[in-house]
Amino acid sequence: MSMLYFIKPARGFKSSFPLGNGKTAFFLYGGKHGERLDINDSRLWSGYPQNHDNARAKAAFLQARELALRGEYRAAHELLQEQADGDYTQAYMPLCSLFVKIFGGRGGKYARKLDLQTGVAEISCGKMTRTAFASHADLAAVYTLNSARPFSVKISASSPHPCRKKCEGDAFVLCGNAPDKALPAYLVCADPIGYEEGKAMAFAFALRVHTDGTLLHSSKRLIVRRATFVHIYMDTETGFKGYDVMPETNTETVAQKCVKKVFSLSANAEELLARHVKDFSDISGRQALEISRKNERTDKLYRAARRGKADAALTQTLYDFGKYLLISGSRGFQPLNLQGQWNNSVRPPWSSNLTTNINFEMNYWAAGACALHECLVPFYRAAAEIAERGEQTARVNFGARGFCCNHNSDIWRNTSPVKGDPQYMFSPLCGAWIACEVFRQGKTTGGGEGADLIEKAALFCLDILAQTEKGLTVCPSVSPETRFACRGGQSAAGTGSAFELGIIRQTFSYCLQSSSDAELKRRVASTMAHLAPFEIHDGVLAEWSCGDSVEKGHRHFSPLFSVFPGEGFDDERLFEAAKNLFARRTANSSPGIGWSAAWAMCLAARFCDKKQAERAFYGFTSRSLLPGLYGFHPPCYFQIDGNLGWTAAINETLLTRKNGKLVFLPALLDVMPSGSMRGMLVEGAKLDFSWKNGKVTSARADKPLQAYDLNFSGGAQLQNITLFQAKDM
Repeated sequence: MSMLYFIKPARGFKSSFPLGNGKTAFFLYGGKHGERLDINDSRLWSGYPQNHDNARAKAAFLQARELALRGEYRAAHELLQEQADGDYTQAYMPLCSLFVKIFGGRGGKYARKLDLQTGVAEISCGKMTRTAFASHADLAAVYTLNSARPFSVKISASSPHPCRKKCEGDAFVLCGNAPDKALPAYLVCADPIGYEEGKAMAFAFALRVHTDGTLLHSSKRLIVRRATFVHIYMDTETGFKGYDVMPETNTETVAQKCVKKVFSLSANAEELLARHVKDFSDISGRQALEISRKNERTDKLYRAARRGKADAALTQTLYDFGKYLLISGSRGFQPLNLQGQWNNSVRPPWSSNLTTNINFEMNYWAAGACALHECLVPFYRAAAEIAERGEQTARVNFGARGFCCNHNSDIWRNTSPVKGDPQYMFSPLCGAWIACEVFRQGKTTGGGEGADLIEKAALFCLDILAQTEKGLTVCPSVSPETRFACRGGQSAAGTGSAFELGIIRQTFSYCLQSSSDAELKRRVASTMAHLAPFEIHDGVLAEWSCGDSVEKGHRHFSPLFSVFPGEGFDDERLFEAAKNLFARRTANSSPGIGWSAAWAMCLAARFCDKKQAERAFYGFTSRSLLPGLYGFHPPCYFQIDGNLGWTAAINETLLTRKNGKLVFLPALLDVMPSGSMRGMLVEGAKLDFSWKNGKVTSARADKPLQAYDLNFSGGAQLQNITLFQAKDM
């Protein structure tokens, strides 16, 4: 497995190292004269549980339906905006920054490395070596300094929130409260952050120092003099008690819990490191892609990629980096948000929330196939909580059974629409998308998760459909973050979007596969038979039955949900129409948004379109990366979904599915003509395969699988794999 490797300190977070254990996360900068750690706790969000469901929304929804059915789309759009909204989600918060100023023991050759196999960062500068890791095994963060020559350090911390600092023996403690409100960064307003109510959760950060030097302290900092080693053990805590429970607001209560934790840790850094490395590498090593063994400097790989010369080494590093981020950020606590668990702003882009109209689901696309079972647990738990909270929104806002969730959620599991334009705020079938993703991951790993969520999502889908002369459809219906032209201007509220029809069909299909409720299955089957068809306009899949996006190259590929992450169209005419829509979207856009380029690669693989996969690949690597290989969204925002979607996309270019059967090497990239995959999970089976010069040379699964492929070499060795040729399809 590869590493991130630089010969200079980070210049801001864009080239920093992210470390985490699921609870505590931090950016590591690796300065020559000192260290800065920007520290997060995955549970530290602004706000507290609130009900944003809108009693007027049900009537507005039914009235908007009547308007849309009469072709008065603009009026339906305006009605939803005025009467069906809720309130903004809360924001993911930074906790504090730790500063370690170093005196002596420095100088000489500099390097910093992050091992993506073990989750250990190392900074070497002359005779001093610094090591950092965030251990899930011990739920602690550790930073050590070791030198052959004596050195001294000053240790201090600050928080962007009002806080108190104190020293207790060889421990330092910082504690405070998160904001009661934090409005999105895109809102221009006088008072975006507020601490006045005193209802938001308390937080604390504590560290303990073990050293052979002399330890001094004041109320604001620790000082260590004449040491050859300084080991810093850290913990974070918050007052979070549950998505529907008021948080603990007493800072002293939370601080004492944090102090108790750091004093309970073993002072033996080597033991902590050994347990961490075993825990991390056991998970990361279950599955592996190998296309390159080179560990070149990351800055060189990045500069070449920016020039359009990404190679196998960069591809390998990015793939492993995606796995690393999943393991570091999604273990036991909260699921990954827009920035994973790494955020240093009190007003992060889009509140660093759970954006459920693509990004939240994309974060986990690769997890199952990469055998990261533990990393899926926070996603599953959050999905179940969203479903619980979303039952009320379904009932109040729509008069429906089951559950729904609109396009934004947070730690309080908001499921109502936010304020603003219906093209983003109104998207109630995002809940069914989450349920489909849970079920899809359960199928991939063989765990069988998601059947209960699918039943609830199916009930909502049944109740939200409207009868038209073309059949049962969604009305008013949206396609995320875009509009179509209509009388009176533009509207996001139409009828029968391919996005929402695709989600409903996939939900119903999964329900028929998994439900034990005979009556529900009977009604689902009957409803499926009467659903309005997808429409094709001039050979192209229609985004809505009443129009297409005003942006021909729109960044969202939402109308192609049924192709990916759905299980595909079994109708060849629809499949070709979808492919034509994909071609039109990509021809009218430039792949400079990380998550969008990753989605395009996944779709290109489903279409077995190597040319489009290559285009998205080079678009991503040349335009969608920051110097530390973080994926970004223009103008320059870090969004983790790009990195995680990339890993899923590479998987998809190596193995996808068509008509329910597996396709090997559907869109093999030129940078990886030969390689191997070990331990990929497919329908609960462990799959190993190798390829050389674009041809599969061996494939073995531990359970029977069915495959369709034209890229096997004549001498391929197949075990537990049934091969179907083109004529069989």
